Amino acid sequence: MEWIKHFSFTFFLKLTAVTLVLNFFSIGYHGIVSPEGAQYSPFLDSYLNYIQWIRSILMVAANVIANALGTESYISGAQMMKIGTDIEVEIWLPCLGIGIMSFWTAFVIVNSGNLKKKLLWWIGGIFCIYLVNCFRIALFLVALDRNWAQNSSLDHHDLFNIAAYTLIGLLMYSYSEDKVEPTTITKNIQSAN
Repeated sequence: MEWIKHFSFTFFLKLTAVTLVLNFFSIGYHGIVSPEGAQYSPFLDSYLNYIQWIRSILMVAANVIANALGTESYISGAQMMKIGTDIEVEIWLPCLGIGIMSFWTAFVIVNSGNLKKKLLWWIGGIFCIYLVNCFRIALFLVALDRNWAQNSSLDHHDLFNIAAYTLIGLLMYSYSEDKVEPTTITKNIQSAN
């Protein structure tokens, strides 16, 4: 239980609060930029719909990857990907990884570090999560195209969450290790000798 002495309840509360605020903001914002939403805003939908931007770049990249792997997929509409005429994959809000990106963003925000470091780590983490998600969707398209057997107890959303949170765990560890300054390490080694 060595880790318990490094646990900060305050940090945990801040991390949880910021994650929830970011995630629920995105869910609420999705309602505002969706024409079906009760509070629909055509202006925000047309000019500031970051959810559709995420969806679009995700679909384009997944389509390129799937085609590179030999699956002739294409984008059909704002949130639909197709293979031929009979296979369709709809990219809904939960498919975008916004919850996982919210968690990573919250971790970087509540952690210590200067703005430059935080910005670099945030961009790097978001890009890594984005890549994992692109490959997940592309491989899902390939699996559908090639009729791969499906696992009834573990679907592609679960696999994405496992891969993404494992990646975030490694990023969090690396971020934390990046905080240790070389002079501190040197002093600790010298005092141990």
